[in-house]
Amino acid sequence: MKKIIYSSAMAKKKIQKKKVVKKKLSPQEKLFAKEQRDQRNEISNILKNIGFSRLPYIDGKHFLYDGRSSEMDDIFVFENIILVTEYTLGDPNDHLLKKNYFYDKINEDKRAFIDFLLKEEKLASFKKYYDESIKNKYSVNQLRLKILYCSKKTIGLEHKGLVQNVIYFDYHIVKYFQSLTKVIKRSSKFEFLEFLGIPIKDFAENIKSSKESSDKFQGHILPEEKSSFKEGYKIVSFYIDAESLLKRAYVLRQNGWRDVENVGHYQRMFLQKKITSMRKYLTDKDRVFVNNIISSIATDKIKLYDKNDELLKLNKNGQFVGENSTEVTPTSIVINDECNIIGIIDGQHRTYAYHEGDDQYENHISTQRGVQNLLVTGILFPSEESVAKRLKFEANLFLEINSTQAKAGSQLTQEIELMISPFSSVAIAKRILQGLNKSGPLGNLIEQYWYEKGKIKTASIVSYGLKPLIKIEDIKSKDSTYHLWENPDKVKLKIKDNEEHELLGEYVDFTVEKIRDVLIAFKSKMDKDQWCAYSAATPNGILTVTFINGILNVLRLLIESNNVSTVEEYQKRLEGINGFGFKKYKSSQYRKMGLDIYKEYFKIE
Repeated sequence: MKKIIYSSAMAKKKIQKKKVVKKKLSPQEKLFAKEQRDQRNEISNILKNIGFSRLPYIDGKHFLYDGRSSEMDDIFVFENIILVTEYTLGDPNDHLLKKNYFYDKINEDKRAFIDFLLKEEKLASFKKYYDESIKNKYSVNQLRLKILYCSKKTIGLEHKGLVQNVIYFDYHIVKYFQSLTKVIKRSSKFEFLEFLGIPIKDFAENIKSSKESSDKFQGHILPEEKSSFKEGYKIVSFYIDAESLLKRAYVLRQNGWRDVENVGHYQRMFLQKKITSMRKYLTDKDRVFVNNIISSIATDKIKLYDKNDELLKLNKNGQFVGENSTEVTPTSIVINDECNIIGIIDGQHRTYAYHEGDDQYENHISTQRGVQNLLVTGILFPSEESVAKRLKFEANLFLEINSTQAKAGSQLTQEIELMISPFSSVAIAKRILQGLNKSGPLGNLIEQYWYEKGKIKTASIVSYGLKPLIKIEDIKSKDSTYHLWENPDKVKLKIKDNEEHELLGEYVDFTVEKIRDVLIAFKSKMDKDQWCAYSAATPNGILTVTFINGILNVLRLLIESNNVSTVEEYQKRLEGINGFGFKKYKSSQYRKMGLDIYKEYFKIE
């Protein structure tokens, strides 16, 4: 019998485990993986700047909750706030609906879900963090849990309506907070709490106190006779420490993350270099800025007391109940301990130079924040004054202060001008585009933010497509939606300096509806690959500025010829429109395109 001799090399080869060969990713898969990493890092950096900690080993852990398999992408914790975080790059609407059951179960009993997190072995990092950083500070009942849903694509309003009690971190809001947190770091937590819907009284150590919190400051009341301001507009000047001001402050407009047109204000108004140089000054000179901060103050968030400590009551017109002094009067000002109630109109860099940062100056400035006092001059608006009038006054005052100082960039001042003149054709056109972008055939296809790529640009649509369609001032015009609109009060929109904001909203909604009807009909008769923005990747796409302006020109012709109709009637007339030669028209030929479409499909001989 032949003896078989095994060499050591053969033995090694035999016992060697088979190597796991990693799947080679395609260029598209690599790009998608990079986008996923970038999105996670973007959100993570924002939350870390605010003060949140990211828990490890959460992503990819599948677990059973309430009998169903579930998973989470991330968990962030800051003091007593827990954020269950989800990321998505694809179609958010389908993804969101799949998450609905899980989210409902979390919101149904948040305490039960926290108890589950503490017991689930696959999520052991939560238990570890809880034992080390939460257990000895807060009870489970004092924890505040929120679901943060992060999508880079716009989520339809109808889907948001179906999946409620979720904080939608829409991408334009992400960019807003990214800009904000990059400059003022942890001091942005106050505004982020407002975004989450968590009152400051429920955050961190505040939740342990049942008392309503406020602080008292000393100052003076300046009556209208001494300021020449509008009747009922009181002026108060007082000293407040930087820490107390930062907690209560907002810049220019309180609802920056709520209003589409506000996104970008912070990144243009907060100059990183300027903030840094001011922090250096505070450290080197060790003294306060002497200039006063100009602000507006919500009157329902303060109380004024006279020198005898008697409460001074303001009526809805901004006048004191009883005698109204025409002289400068000493006062004690009690201000609620709440976020976003003092609007900084001028002096934002001086205020936010004291922010809670992580730079070389923080150790020194941290000792100054609660000690150094800033002089604030605040405008008290009458309670009956509308929000629109208050914002208009603030914006006007900002422009007046900065007109000779070259502080604000032209783009910013133009945007503020739009806020000051909401009845201008440009402002109306921008609102109409926002309406078209919210839902319908152009839903999420119009470029609204500087970072969006591959969407329809708006400047030429506003100037050449919408302005002629919506014109109010031209009495002889017979081709505008204003002419078509049958509202008996519409003439009020022609009055100079009118305040008919509700009526204007009705006109915007009417115009959006009429444009959308035409677009619905066009889309229904196009091939699927045609109804998208034209690009090298989508060569069959017809959605260009020229196309949109051409369709708006079709609507003008329909109005002028008294042929405005229903979606169904438009659809009958547009049979075969998918074969129309849209791409033969150059960018400036939108009027010719509109006329040719009208003649071929709509004109009644």
